[in-house]
This record gives sequence, C-alpha cells and structure tokens, in this order.
Amino acid sequence: MPSWLSSMRSKPFTWLLHIALATIVVGACGTHFWGEQGEIHLRADKAQTLTVGNQHSVSLFLWDFQIVSDADGNPADYITELRLLDRSKKSRVKSQESKAGSLVIDEGIVRMNKPLKYHGFRFCQSDYDSDQQGVVLAYNYDPWGIGITYAGYALLLIAMIAFFFQPHTYFRALLKKQHTWLMAGLGIAIVVLAIIMTRVVTPKPPLQPVLQTPLLGIHVSVIMLAYTLFAVIMVNGILGLVMPTKREQLMHLSQLLLYPALFCLTAGIFIGAVWANMSWGRYWGWDPKETWALITMLVYAVLLHWPLVKGKLKISEDKSQICYHIFGVIAFLFVLFTYFGVSYLLGGLHSYA
Repeated sequence: MPSWLSSMRSKPFTWLLHIALATIVVGACGTHFWGEQGEIHLRADKAQTLTVGNQHSVSLFLWDFQIVSDADGNPADYITELRLLDRSKKSRVKSQESKAGSLVIDEGIVRMNKPLKYHGFRFCQSDYDSDQQGVVLAYNYDPWGIGITYAGYALLLIAMIAFFFQPHTYFRALLKKQHTWLMAGLGIAIVVLAIIMTRVVTPKPPLQPVLQTPLLGIHVSVIMLAYTLFAVIMVNGILGLVMPTKREQLMHLSQLLLYPALFCLTAGIFIGAVWANMSWGRYWGWDPKETWALITMLVYAVLLHWPLVKGKLKISEDKSQICYHIFGVIAFLFVLFTYFGVSYLLGGLHSYA
C-alpha cells in the first residue's frame, strides 16, 4: 500500500483539513473568475437596471427606506424595500409563455446582516443618502464561488473538531506526555483569561447596526481564545530560551497548545467571512484586518508543521528547540500587529475594533 494511502487511512481528518482548505481556494477562484460584485445607488424617483453578462439583468426601484431606532434613539437597523423586475433572457422567455404575457414585478427587503437573494443576485445594505431618499446597495452575482467556499468551510469545521479524536497523531502523542492535572488547570486559566479579554475588547453599546448580530460574540470569543493561547506560547518561548533545562518540556507544551490556537484563529477568520458575506455582500475583501489575520494564520501554520520543517532543514534537536521558541516569540508580534497595529495604523472596515 502506498505511504500516502496508508496515511489517509490512519489520519483521515488531517487530510480532510487540507482538502477543505483546497476547496476554499477553489471557491475563491470561482468567485474571482466567474462572480461579479459592486455597488448600485438607488433613488426613490428612478429605477436602475443591473446587468451581468448577456443573460442576467434585473431592474430595481427603491420603494421605501427606513431607519429603525432602539429605545435610546440609536440606529438599530436599516430597512430597504425594493420592487424588482427580472429582465434576463430566461425570464423573458417564461413571460412570453405565460397567460398574462408580461413580466412580474417582485417585492424584496434588504436589512442589515440580512441580504436579499433574488434570481442569483444578493443585495446588502451599504449606505444611504442624507435625505433618506436614496440608498447604496452592495451586490454580487456568484453562481459557483460562494457554494463551493461554504462547502469548504463546512468540511474545515468538521475536520478541525474531529482531528482531536484521531488516535494516531502528533497531537495525541504530545498530550500523553503532559500531566492531566496541569493541562486541566492551564485550560481553565486560559478560558477564563479569554473570557476577560473578550469582555474588554467587545464594542460597548450603542453598537452600529452591522455589529448587532450573534456572530459578533462568537467571532470575538473564538479569536480572543486563539490570541490567549498564542500569548501562552510566546511566554513559553521566552522561558524556554532562558531555562535550558526546561526547554524541551516547554516546547512540547507549546506544540500541544498550538493546535487549538491555530484552529480557533482559523475558525474565527471564517466566521468573520460568513458575517462579512451577510453584511457587505462578499466574504473576503482584503481589508487590512482580514489580510493580517490571514498572514498570522500562515505564520503559525509554519510553526505547526515544525517537525517537517526541522527534518527538511536537518536541524539538530537542541538547535530545533531554540529555533522553535524564537519563532514562537516572533510569531506573536504578528498577533500584536494584527490587533493593535491594523486597528490604529491601517484602519479599514475593522477600525471600530
């Protein structure tokens, strides 16, 4: 039996992780090459026609726009009511075969974090005019990319959860080397610290309408748990460099913590992508925060594959431990820049964080 096939049988969810990531990349390529996205400005006194290619065309008319406020008078939601007319070739043929012989005008509502889906198009609330007689809607037409990408997200979630139950992995071997009581205490301390950090960094009311979703709490909590674990790995790195006798033990602990840390960061990124698709009409826009979160994920992915890196570079065990701890300390600088540097220096859609 080939070695790769034997590996797939013994570590199916490790392979599924890589298959899921490849599926997400394929979906992103589908969006890039076959999808279209942009913005359309609607005024109450004029219809606009949106055309994608030669086959897909829809006319939109702004019927009504409302700002819904909470008890304190702060904006809680934006509601855009539309009248839509599908002018695509398929719709025209269907109309000619109908008894009425005319196109049907449909109704649709766009709300914050609740996009309108209409004949392959998705419309999201983006902005509104100061006189509230006009709105700007983000739109996309993506027949293949989103479905493939979301399938990749689902596979990735299954793989990350199931990975920890695989019997023959480096993670399970590391886990056997640790004291159960130590890991339990450390786990509780990390979760408590992550909860405290989540409460500190979560935006306080009144929240912008885009932030008024259950995904806010999930997204922030998962990311903060990842950052907390990365901080522990960084501290281990410093201790490992100044305490040679504990260097190997601290490296094994860091390697063990890196798996849930990186998985939480990955999950947080893709939860944010789903949220972005609901709010802004695209799941990835190369916003500075998104970009640096991805860079941070890739940096720690290198650290996760350290046994392979060490073997390829033919580094001795002693030097490998030193290099691992140095890398763990340097990698945390990417976490700090992703959170603080991007928010205060680069801005972007996440500048409120």
